[in-house]
Parts: sequence; C-alpha cells; structure tokens
Amino acid sequence: MIGPLGSANREIREAERQDQQRRLARLAEPRRLTDRLLGQLEELNLDGVRTVPNGYEPALAELRGHLEEVARVRPRLVERLQSGTRTAELIDTVFTIQEIISPPRLPAGALPFDDAEPTISV
Repeated sequence: MIGPLGSANREIREAERQDQQRRLARLAEPRRLTDRLLGQLEELNLDGVRTVPNGYEPALAELRGHLEEVARVRPRLVERLQSGTRTAELIDTVFTIQEIISPPRLPAGALPFDDAEPTISV
C-alpha cells in the first residue's frame, strides 16, 4: 500500500513527464518545418536563386506561427523569416533557429574533442 507521500511523489513525477512530453511536442513541428525548409532553400541556393521567392511565404508564415510559442526564439529572429530575403541569409537564419530549438547534444558519457585524452596507437 502506498501512503500519501508516495502517491504525491508519483503524481509529481507523472506531471513532470507529461510537461516534458508537451514541450517536446511543441518543438517537434518547428523542427520538422525547419528541416523541410532548409532542404528547399538549399535547392534554391544550388540552382543559383539569390532571393527567396514569394511562393515560400505560406511555409515561412507557418513556421513563424509555431515559433511565436517558443520563448527561447527572439521575435527579431522570427521576423527575419520572410520571402524576398537573400537565400543564403535565410538559410543561416533557419540554422540559427534550429540550434536554439534543438541544440546539438553529445551522447551520454562522451567528451567534447577539447577534453578528450589523445589516443596513441602502437
């Protein structure tokens, strides 16, 4: 039989788990949109299109809408997601947003390159 303290602890852990899932779900859609947009922008760049066409505005507006809910992304950065922007500049902006919403992480137990001990082969 679980006492009131054990029950409260279980409820707290479950609430924390649900909150974490909500936060991850809220970031999943912007991440998917940025991935798709980057692929399209890189194609434009490879094709020599220097300015993002107006046809990209619906996708950019959708991404802006999702990012308004993400407190870590500054409004000035979100405002840069506009058609008519230089393609290379928009690619940089989208990469910056990705680093904010989904920063790269080292696997558990891994060391950054600077901290790793050199390996000597004999």
